[in-house]
Amino acid sequence: MNLLPNLSPHLFWDIDFSQLDWNKHQLLIVERVIERGTYKEFRLVESHYGKKEMTRIIKNLSYLHIKDIAFVHTYFDIPLNELKCYTRKQLNQNFWN
Repeated sequence: MNLLPNLSPHLFWDIDFSQLDWNKHQLLIVERVIERGTYKEFRLVESHYGKKEMTRIIKNLSYLHIKDIAFVHTYFDIPLNELKCYTRKQLNQNFWN
């Protein structure tokens, strides 16, 4: 069952939307939907991958905005130190803000 047509193509403005594959591009799809998608799109992706697989994918994302980190930390009950994007952010603090 291909659910990709139900995702907004604007989420993938920089790549060929027709070439997206649910299995090969898991990290990209989940990252874009969390950062820029609607709640409906988020639930669609979650229903496709399942909560356990989504948790695994999210733990391996290299970057998420701090508000998105807070959301996935709360929604999926993932400890912050298990989020690659959070630990990377801690290592690369910007002291001149």
